[in-house]
Amino acid sequence: MPKPLMAALPLALCTVLALTACSSTQAEMPDDETHKIAAQGTASPSPSETSQEMTTAQVATTAGAVIAAQLGFPSSAKIQGKDLEALATAPTDTLKDIVVLPAQCSAPINDLNWSPVQMGTESARTDFTNENQTITGSVEVAKLGEDGEAALEAHNANVATILEKCQSVKLNGMDYTETLKFSDPKVAAADSSLYYSRNGDYAQNSLVLIKKTSEYAVMVSFVSSTELSDTKFNEVATNVMNAAISQLP
Repeated sequence: MPKPLMAALPLALCTVLALTACSSTQAEMPDDETHKIAAQGTASPSPSETSQEMTTAQVATTAGAVIAAQLGFPSSAKIQGKDLEALATAPTDTLKDIVVLPAQCSAPINDLNWSPVQMGTESARTDFTNENQTITGSVEVAKLGEDGEAALEAHNANVATILEKCQSVKLNGMDYTETLKFSDPKVAAADSSLYYSRNGDYAQNSLVLIKKTSEYAVMVSFVSSTELSDTKFNEVATNVMNAAISQLP
């Protein structure tokens, strides 16, 4: 199964809050390819840029990272270049040779690997972490593009399905088994919000918020080996999300 769910979080999360650890090996849980870079800590700080040199998406993720730093996550790194390109490709066969119970939860669980950057338009991501690196976070922004809104709505619908019908899901692989528990963190400011935990060899807790503006999609994620089901994490994530949104049309 995939390593720390949050690993796939925006590269920025790599150094800050590995949101979702998603390693794309066989017999690994899907939902964290998107956050894999963060957990692996491969991101590196980039040279300072002026707002004139930055895209709208980059300005937004930078604003989110600034707020994250003020709220206890001062270490950050931008995900860019080949790292960002790699995140734009959705992982495949993440549930190969894995039996998902209930079976009808397989498709929505697999969709947890989705993230805005996969829309293939203007995008940016920054990962951030706290001093002890016990929690990793990420803020990802992408322009919706021609089919982006439909893709986002489909993902949000899958999240709704998980919360309604897949609160507890078991994954059985050739050499491992784990249980995923999902719940609604009830973040009113987000269009989609999901909290989930996974046990087993890669125990992890994840919080993911998604919000759409007229032209962009914003995703904020946090990943930790300890529980994140606390209102303070909801508030931190909401503030980071709102900061990014404030820079978007």
